[in-house]
Amino acid sequence: MPIDIEKYDPPLKNELQQYLRRAMAYLPRGPVPTDGELRMVYDARITYERRLAAVSDDPMAPELAAAYVKALHFCYEWEGFHDCPEAEARFADDYQSAHPSGPFSSYLPLFAAHRWLCTAEAYEYERRPADAARSRRAYQVRLETARRVKNLLFRTAAERLAMRGRCFRPN
Repeated sequence: MPIDIEKYDPPLKNELQQYLRRAMAYLPRGPVPTDGELRMVYDARITYERRLAAVSDDPMAPELAAAYVKALHFCYEWEGFHDCPEAEARFADDYQSAHPSGPFSSYLPLFAAHRWLCTAEAYEYERRPADAARSRRAYQVRLETARRVKNLLFRTAAERLAMRGRCFRPN
């Protein structure tokens, strides 16, 4: 999704420019598959790694991002059910607990909040109200943490997520 950085105030614009610079500088490792489906999974994995690596200027962030995504065993397609976003939310929570001062510590509360919100919506779709309510509570807790991180970009994104109140933007 294209981002018009000129719309933002200078401090936020600066944070966004740094994020985009780090994202563009990310160099994935390993061979690129030529098979169509394997290439689709590879592209999804690299996009995930790139976004995570870009959240920090820590020189270890790219390597740690690749290790994070590899350990996660992420789902490249959610198909509208709770299992994939919930697994990503739980993994982010566990990673944050194990690495509270790591290079992703300002970002993971926002990421987990988003995935818990997606999980809640999926449980609602599945007609599982107790699980949806539990997931919404987890979303609220992570969102409040994300609203207090030092990084302006992620605080701002947390506010936008709170205002949107949905997993994805409505069409």
